[in-house]
Amino acid sequence: MTTIKNSTTDVLAAITAQNLFHRSPSQATAVTAAGVSENAMPVSSVEQKEKKPRKETPEKKFKEQNITRFEDKNGKFSYRVQICKRVDGKQHSLTKTFRHLPNAKKWRNNKLREIEANGFPIQIVTETKISDVIDDRLKRGKTLGRSARQVLTFIKADEFGKTKVSTLTQQQLYDYADLLSAGERMPQTVANYMTHLARTLSWSKDRGALIPIEVVNLAMRTLWEDEVLARSEERDRRPELCELNKILTAISENTRQKIPVAILVVFAIYSARRLSEICNLRWDDLRENSGRILVRDMKHPRQKKGNNVWCTLPCQALEIILAMPRTSEFIFPYNPRSVGTAYRRFGEAYFGTCRDQGGSETSLAGGARESS
Repeated sequence: MTTIKNSTTDVLAAITAQNLFHRSPSQATAVTAAGVSENAMPVSSVEQKEKKPRKETPEKKFKEQNITRFEDKNGKFSYRVQICKRVDGKQHSLTKTFRHLPNAKKWRNNKLREIEANGFPIQIVTETKISDVIDDRLKRGKTLGRSARQVLTFIKADEFGKTKVSTLTQQQLYDYADLLSAGERMPQTVANYMTHLARTLSWSKDRGALIPIEVVNLAMRTLWEDEVLARSEERDRRPELCELNKILTAISENTRQKIPVAILVVFAIYSARRLSEICNLRWDDLRENSGRILVRDMKHPRQKKGNNVWCTLPCQALEIILAMPRTSEFIFPYNPRSVGTAYRRFGEAYFGTCRDQGGSETSLAGGARESS
């Protein structure tokens, strides 16, 4: 007959051997068969803790005045700021979306301060078009150069000229620059078009036109950053003396050529002046003793008319001037466009062949541009 004491001893031995406190289902079955009820088995403190349901921390609700948070499919957040106000019975709103919350809060705070100081900004749509602004600029503004007038006249006649200035957007300006580039224009040429347009819009804004000039400035900055616009390319070499000699000899031997193009080319090389500046030099502006001359309307990115600068002449350039006959108030009394045409006519006799062979194209001042 088995005593209770012996039975207890046997059960404890089985528990110790089979490690029932970390038992597997098969071990639990074996012990149960040995006469130990599973409900009667002691439970460790670790298991008791694991069985307690964990308290789930509720997700903190996003609360920020005038800002709504959105989550995309990748789990990233974006923040939309919306400021609404009813003015004269009509609902108006300002809306902008940001990727980062600090930027959204900064924009919101700035706009709220502006509204408090100046009232809610209401966009007023007018019928004024870009072509109207250009017309006004050409009539009322100071006289523009030939290049600027040509550019603005082109934009005025283009379909883009029908765009209303009060609703002008950054995307519209960007698309127009892309359209100009698609017409096989170089980025430097597109920059010329867009710069004249931006300056004209700014001119009109300063005179009371309803133009979102901040949109224009942002579009121009983006176009420069994306290299849709570009600065003029630098010349990568100068023509060799033998190349210049062939051109100047061809010009000098032509008896029908009345303009002394060869002399003007040499003067341009020594003086480093533009053709329009050379043909505008005057005898009254020459200071022979000091070797200086006043260059009127010198080329300038923004101010061309009235930009008069005293320049020192190299001795070779001064000698050329002193050798010229005084037949006019101008030292070189020639039309700069006629001089340029004559030079290109003779230059193509030599450089046209070079371009066909992968050479370079020369300019009047003696520089050479790499052929495309």
